[in-house]
Amino acid sequence: EEAAGGDRLIHERDLAWLQQADVVVAEVTQPSLGVGYELGRAMALNKQILCLFRPRSGRVLSAMIRGAADGSRFQVWDYEEEQLEAMLDQYFEADSPERVAASRNPTAVNLTLL
Repeated sequence: EEAAGGDRLIHERDLAWLQQADVVVAEVTQPSLGVGYELGRAMALNKQILCLFRPRSGRVLSAMIRGAADGSRFQVWDYEEEQLEAMLDQYFEADSPERVAASRNPTAVNLTLL
């Protein structure tokens, strides 16, 4: 399907996913122009965003990502791989009033992983 529609199909599909999402989770250790673009679009759509970064990778996280963190709608968490599942559980178990209010259905959260 992607081969038939090419880049345009991928772009439109991913933007549709962003529009439907209540929460965007992005692993940002590996720099990616596509993920950066999607994060910018998610911010413009006022989405709840969690960026995950592995400091032990030896990479430096872009100041545009770390600097966007406001501790509320846009969060950046440093992690180690063995911590990931527990950290995601912690994030999604916290009944953030912002996240519940932003959701069209407070009992279900639409998630987009970048």
